[in-house]
Amino acid sequence: MKMELSAKTAKAFVKGVEKMTEMPLLVFDANGVKTRTIKSDNTALLDIQIPKESAESFEYTASNSVEVAVLIADIKDMTKSLVVKDTLFIEYDIDDPTWLVLSANGVEKRVRCKNASLIKRHKAPSTHSKWSADLPFKQTKAFLSSCSKESSFEIMVEDSMQFQSKNDDEKLTLDFDKDEINLHCEDGKYITHLTPETFLALLSVASAKTLIRVKGSNGEVVEAHWKEAGLILTGWIAPRT
Repeated sequence: MKMELSAKTAKAFVKGVEKMTEMPLLVFDANGVKTRTIKSDNTALLDIQIPKESAESFEYTASNSVEVAVLIADIKDMTKSLVVKDTLFIEYDIDDPTWLVLSANGVEKRVRCKNASLIKRHKAPSTHSKWSADLPFKQTKAFLSSCSKESSFEIMVEDSMQFQSKNDDEKLTLDFDKDEINLHCEDGKYITHLTPETFLALLSVASAKTLIRVKGSNGEVVEAHWKEAGLILTGWIAPRT
């Protein structure tokens, strides 16, 4: 398996993974590479895919998918010095499965793979959505950053959508116009409490112009979908009870 990634895609992948776990399980197949990571406190799950179309080059000859466990810090060591026009080469030989080979700017790094059988596989939670909306990340991040130290904030959905965080000393709100966020909502009022810091971590791979497609119900898991830097991301965050 050989894959060449732009600096932007490689850096975004590392950023998304490291917010969730130290040792991801990378799954390579004919469609590209993907990983499913879970936050250490089990409050959020994140799928990250790099489709082969997002790679600068991609070669895969194995008949089945291949799982590789590595420390994300080992990959970050190679991506943190990359600039805009640089690329990261990734190579894995199923006949020599001990090593994942990374190279960039003339530097080659052989990373010893970990025991993939020791990593737990996580299933995506089932969701039954009553509402959905396209949230602009710029405003969403501004709100979450402003209340990141709070234990929870409220998402209220009815004819419109509102984020609200409050304590004894202050109240913070963010109102979204129904039409601007393409809000779809079944009849009723739906309230879900989430942890701001966890939601920020889940959405770490997003930029100011990104739209996050979120779906939810009443006090249940919230699901998010978005694309960024060639990645396809799907996340789930558990409600605060």
